[in-house]
Amino acid sequence: MSAPRRLLTTACVTALALTVPLGGGLSAAATPEGPRPVPAPQGDLTRVGTGSGAFCLAPEAGRALATAHVRLNAVRPARVTGTREQRCVTAPITGGTFDRSLSKGELRFDGGFEFTRGGRYLRVNHLKADFATGRISGDVRGARPARAAFLAFTLDRKNIRVSSGKITARITFTLTSQGAASFKSAFGTAPVKAGDRLFEGTGTADVQLPHPPDALRPARPTLDVQQ
Repeated sequence: MSAPRRLLTTACVTALALTVPLGGGLSAAATPEGPRPVPAPQGDLTRVGTGSGAFCLAPEAGRALATAHVRLNAVRPARVTGTREQRCVTAPITGGTFDRSLSKGELRFDGGFEFTRGGRYLRVNHLKADFATGRISGDVRGARPARAAFLAFTLDRKNIRVSSGKITARITFTLTSQGAASFKSAFGTAPVKAGDRLFEGTGTADVQLPHPPDALRPARPTLDVQQ
């Protein structure tokens, strides 16, 4: 064998010998036993701080309650707001989380709302909105059950905006079958039927967006859930 061919053969063998361990190392990294990449943090959730949410009687619900002589009041620290034509209860938002798709998360409120007629009452307190189920539940007093999924809602991205550290939303709330059963338990009848609109909701709260690494962090982080 000539000297040039011996040099070429030696170089190829040496390159192959170096390549085998490198390939084996890459293969091991892809196996379950090998090193795994650090998982992405489970914190791709936007955190909600404090704020307030208003539950305003839908016009038809207001008329139905007035006909049944049932009045809407607030459970502290929530307070009665709105106008003479449209009575509202505004409750503090105390926190929560949600993901970009709005398919999971929750929103917690302090206080609640109460319906009264004479000496009877139906009080729904410690409200919590569950984005996954589209329900607002609360502790019920004056009726059964003691804890009920009282309101139903559907999140419409056109009516929700997160920008500059704030979330604002407009949401329609309908009465659930449990909510109607609570009305019937408290007053003997349900002025608003299951599936009918009870409240038109508006709200705003502070949010803390999940941030990318510092080098990629925008100057004013925003999250547009309409996209």
